[in-house]
Amino acid sequence: MKTKKLKTYNRFDTLRMKIPGEVFSGVEWNKFHHRVKVSGASKEIDEEDMGKDSLWYSESGTGLSTLTYIPHLNEWDMILSAKVLREKYYEGISLDSMDKLFSEIVDRGICKKVNETSFISDSKVLRADNTFNIDITGDVADYYDSLELVVSKGKLGRVDTYSDGKTCSGIVLGKNTAKLQKITIYNKLHESKVVCSGKKYAGIPYPQAVEMEYGMKHSDFIDYFENKIRMELRVTNKEQLRKFYTNIQKGDVFLEDLLSSTNNVIHYQWNQMVKENDTKEAIDFLSLQLEDKRNYKLSSFSRAANWKLLKEFIYHFKGDEQKVLDKVRKLYYKETDGTLKKVSPSVRKDIVKFCAEYRQNRQKATRGELFSTDLISKYDEIVKGIDSI
Repeated sequence: MKTKKLKTYNRFDTLRMKIPGEVFSGVEWNKFHHRVKVSGASKEIDEEDMGKDSLWYSESGTGLSTLTYIPHLNEWDMILSAKVLREKYYEGISLDSMDKLFSEIVDRGICKKVNETSFISDSKVLRADNTFNIDITGDVADYYDSLELVVSKGKLGRVDTYSDGKTCSGIVLGKNTAKLQKITIYNKLHESKVVCSGKKYAGIPYPQAVEMEYGMKHSDFIDYFENKIRMELRVTNKEQLRKFYTNIQKGDVFLEDLLSSTNNVIHYQWNQMVKENDTKEAIDFLSLQLEDKRNYKLSSFSRAANWKLLKEFIYHFKGDEQKVLDKVRKLYYKETDGTLKKVSPSVRKDIVKFCAEYRQNRQKATRGELFSTDLISKYDEIVKGIDSI
């Protein structure tokens, strides 16, 4: 796997790890309790459930949703969020924030001491959310619009949006495979307004709720995240963890592997999910004036024929170029033995362009002129940001 080298450390928003039991010494066991599983109408304890002896930390708090000691394995199951770093939450869990992480674990009274070397080298990673914050210069909604309208997907790609019908509040780039593969693109301030207005913080003023949820002062939180897009890649599969962050072919992946990896994994996955050449075709076509787009469709017999044939499929599949491409291929590019040929480059380019135009017109119909017309610079800004991390 060819990956671009990072210019900084890998940073993580959330990690799930299995940690050796001896990593924490002087554990405050009075802060742990049993969670007994029951089954059936009689609510009898399942004697075969070895997990019944597990001890759950009862004061999890910000950044630590799960900390469980499993006696028969002599290991800890920990789900750790960068929120545990409190005022340094924005930095994410990385090599340069480990000291803060260790001091927070001790300060919370979980244990008296952490074996820092063993924590880093011997903790097995089960899930990792790789996260970077990319600087932007304009309204974050313009960047969402740019991605939603012009990104052209790979063969298994998909683009999903968070939207209320008029405004978009986030984009998810993904691949339709058995293993979870997605990059979530959003703004932290938008997320905080949803989280901090929920039932958990009912009646609590927004600034106070932000400090309770994220551990940062409200003013610092606003100043840092106001002009940034957050990119988050979630990996929940051991095979992918090995592929993305290490050179090993089998076995477990440890925290040290992730923290010391120089692979720009988000850059790699972006290139897997987004077809750059097709995306540029869409951008160039959308940059034309309406009259120029009409002239393009009539500029040659082949283009006029393509538009007349493709229009029905484009409307049916709501501008999803991959679905249109698959339909056209099955109908018109099938050999007598049933095998499928590649769609001609000219037809493929027109599918990408016409689908982008359909998505743009749909946006105008539902949201008016609320989206940016400067698609090229916004898209290029995001790509340069990914390249710079």
